[in-house]
Amino acid sequence: MITSRRLWLFLVVLVSTSMGCSQSEPPNNAEAIQAIEAAAQQWIDRFTSGDLDGLMALYEPDAFVALHGQPAMRGVDAVRDYFSSRIGTPGASFDIDIEEIQVHGDVAHLISFYWFEVPGENDAPFRDAGRSLLIYKYTPATGWRIYVDIDQATPDVNWDGR
Repeated sequence: MITSRRLWLFLVVLVSTSMGCSQSEPPNNAEAIQAIEAAAQQWIDRFTSGDLDGLMALYEPDAFVALHGQPAMRGVDAVRDYFSSRIGTPGASFDIDIEEIQVHGDVAHLISFYWFEVPGENDAPFRDAGRSLLIYKYTPATGWRIYVDIDQATPDVNWDGR
């Protein structure tokens, strides 16, 4: 038999648990899309300014990064090693045009066109263009962070047609 005290305790636990669950829910789609767009801009700002720690804070600890022409990397330490000598080059630019963002609960993806340029010394600049796919994970503690980052050269995204 359930006593009123046990019933009261059960209800308190049930309400507290459900309140805790609702607080850990990801933001609605409009808020999530806005946050992911902001995270994409943070990535660009931190990359071009040379903020390596800030850039790594945008990645999940076990992130998977596969950039065309490079071996795949797993884990933020490997990603840090790769980017450490490549970010913050004076005059470098990185631009994106977001093609699609879709949110599915606490996972989302962003597909974009990208254009990357680094000035050359006495040479033509290095230019890279293509598409990127980023998969984000959401947690209440960290917000939206990159779990998968893949880019590739594609014939329909180039510097000539920009």
